[in-house]
Amino acid sequence: MDIVINGTKADITLDEEKKLGQVLAALEEEFSHNQATTVAISVNGKSVLAEEFNSITEMPIEEVSTLNLTTVTQDDILISFKEIGQEFSLIAENLKQLSIMFQNGQDKTAVETVKRLADAVNSFCHVATLSTLFPEKFADIKLNNMSVSDFFAELSPILTDFEQGFQNSDSVLMGDLAEYEICPRIEAIINMTKNLV
Repeated sequence: MDIVINGTKADITLDEEKKLGQVLAALEEEFSHNQATTVAISVNGKSVLAEEFNSITEMPIEEVSTLNLTTVTQDDILISFKEIGQEFSLIAENLKQLSIMFQNGQDKTAVETVKRLADAVNSFCHVATLSTLFPEKFADIKLNNMSVSDFFAELSPILTDFEQGFQNSDSVLMGDLAEYEICPRIEAIINMTKNLV
């Protein structure tokens, strides 16, 4: 059985493992010592869905030609948060000028800013979800004295209004939401990422 971890074939010798579940348990134990965990599994080239996990653990290792694992480390999460914070810093400056951009015919720059905002929010949500895999490090993250989930529950309807403004070409609504509602919350994310160590 070839074991591939994050695209690199691992030099691992199996001892007494007879079933795939035993191999996965041994690997996960090793990952945990390095503040890492598995986020995706593929067996014989086929991705394993969460609901299929229990059934694949019973597979005899003779039936497994390749085991491909994707892992993430605590440091990966930290670096990703920092990178997203930097991206939000760049976006925030443009967001404050969104109304002026539309008024001055800089629609292309304004639209690019909106797209970057959407991408950054998606990235942040993805990394925040992964961070829950490391509760000892990231469980106490606060944004405006709120948990990440409460923070986004409050931000979500604002982003929905912002998206509707974008679809309706309502530059006044977009400008107001960007400057007074979205920017202060982005700044909370930026501050949070700066304070992570």
